[in-house]
Amino acid sequence: MADPRKKLPDAALWARRFHSRRIIHRLELAAQPDAELVLDGFDPIQLSPGFLAIPTPGHTRGHCVLLYQDAYLFSGDHLWWSRDRDSLHASRNVCWHDWSQQTASIALLRDYNFEWLLPGHGQRIHLDRTSMRKHLDDLNHRMRATS
Repeated sequence: MADPRKKLPDAALWARRFHSRRIIHRLELAAQPDAELVLDGFDPIQLSPGFLAIPTPGHTRGHCVLLYQDAYLFSGDHLWWSRDRDSLHASRNVCWHDWSQQTASIALLRDYNFEWLLPGHGQRIHLDRTSMRKHLDDLNHRMRATS
C-alpha cells in the first residue's frame, strides 16, 4: 500500500480517480516519468477512434495537442483565444522552447478541421471551421512577423 503521506502529482491523482491513463511525449517524460502512455516522434498518433494526438513542438520540446472527433482541439498552452484581441493568440512569453517551432506547429494545425478550441488556460472558443482556419492563418502571419 502506498504511503498516504507521499504527495502524488495532480495528474497522477486525477488518473487514479478517473481510472484513466496519462499520455505524454517522450521529450516531456521528466514531468510525468510514470505516465502510462509515452508518445514518440512527430507524426500524429491515433490514440483511439476519433482521438488524435498531434505533436506540436514549440511551447515545449514535446508539446502535443489532442484532437477529438475532428471538432475539439485541446491545445494546452500552445494557443488560446484572446478576448482582448478577439482572435487566436500565442505568446513568446510562455514559449519555453522555440518560437520558430511553435510558429510552424501553428501552421500545421491548419491541416485539421476543428471548430472548438479548448486551451489549458484562458477562454475556450467555438467558431465555424472556416473562421477557425482564418484565425489560424492570421495568427501564423502575426507569429512569422515576429520571428
